[in-house]
Amino acid sequence: MKRITVIGAGNVGKVLGSALKAKGYPLVAAFCRTAPSRQTAARVLQCPVYDDMAQAARVGDIVFITTPDRVIQEVCENIAAAGGFHSGQLVLHTSGAHSSEVLAAAREQGARVLSFHPLQTFPGLEVGLQSLPGTFFTVEGDEAGFAAAAELVTTFAGKMLHIPTEMKPLYHAAACVACNYLVSLMDVALKMYAVMNISAASAMEALSPLIQGTLRNIASLGPQQALTGPITRGDVSTISCHLENMRQQCPELLPLYSELGLYTVELALRKGTLGEKEAKEINQLLGGQVK
Repeated sequence: MKRITVIGAGNVGKVLGSALKAKGYPLVAAFCRTAPSRQTAARVLQCPVYDDMAQAARVGDIVFITTPDRVIQEVCENIAAAGGFHSGQLVLHTSGAHSSEVLAAAREQGARVLSFHPLQTFPGLEVGLQSLPGTFFTVEGDEAGFAAAAELVTTFAGKMLHIPTEMKPLYHAAACVACNYLVSLMDVALKMYAVMNISAASAMEALSPLIQGTLRNIASLGPQQALTGPITRGDVSTISCHLENMRQQCPELLPLYSELGLYTVELALRKGTLGEKEAKEINQLLGGQVK
């Protein structure tokens, strides 16, 4: 089996390295920048941990660069400058934002390069290992590396998604909307509950069944058919009441409420449950252009 090197053994590196090792891949090297990180990586990964990144990369057939996004290109170039890559290697990074082009220095030394992004969050080792099965891995880069990437995805019990290299930023933006902005929306809802002197814990307990039910509906029906609420019903008076009360209680949240409402009008029109007359009225209430 291919020998694995992990450069930057943070949460993602430890999860992927541990999962591969558990499936029989020889984990031959890891690199961490600081001594405490090296000690942790040695304990968790049970493999040689180097203080020289080029030396660690040199012994691997598959090299994962799992450093913070901002230093991936710098790390790759430093390894290349020290002769750490060679023909036949597969070099991958796990950034969602950057394309495989940041690994150009490895390609110039004969390695195949890919971006290999797990569409998942890894807050810790155990949670990360539990989350791997079923995770989608988005892959782009050198086609010669796709077969090896597919083997890795199969090992993780995941699924592979291909995208064009030039679409990587848009792919990452979409993931941020689905994940990060959902968190932000929940924070907004909790702020609105706080105005009513309801604690965050109580608010989450009350809202969680609604959130989970909505996610299930989106998964089974798609966003358009899963849409419910006053906008999809054309309930102009309810929207007007929301806006009037929010102006008094939490005016700082009105712009976001209105922008999301305007998008929801378009979604409700696509669903076919919102009439043109009501759509124009709600658009006007929310400060949008009347069409």
